[in-house]
Amino acid sequence: MDGAVQTAYPRKNWSSLMLFNCDHPSVKALTPEVVNRESGAYLHRFQWVKDSEIGSLPTEWNWLEGWNEKPKTGTLKAVHYTRGGPWFDEWQNVAYADLWKAERDSLTR
Repeated sequence: MDGAVQTAYPRKNWSSLMLFNCDHPSVKALTPEVVNRESGAYLHRFQWVKDSEIGSLPTEWNWLEGWNEKPKTGTLKAVHYTRGGPWFDEWQNVAYADLWKAERDSLTR
């Protein structure tokens, strides 16, 4: 994105949209000390939680631009611009940029 070096790793885009059960013991173990001490990879790969404790979200709630196909029907709930979003000059024509720009414009009027 915008010329930044990207590193591929397991579960990379999972953290783009998450819901937490704040009462779960694994989540409670994510203290400020742990979050500040551990690497981004540790956090984004969900190494702090057992695989069996990770749920899923429907694609419509975490649609990855440049990765997922556009749905034939239905409305997306959240778009994650994985390669760069319409706030960058060179990414004005990405999928759903028109909706992002319309929302931006409505907020800045």
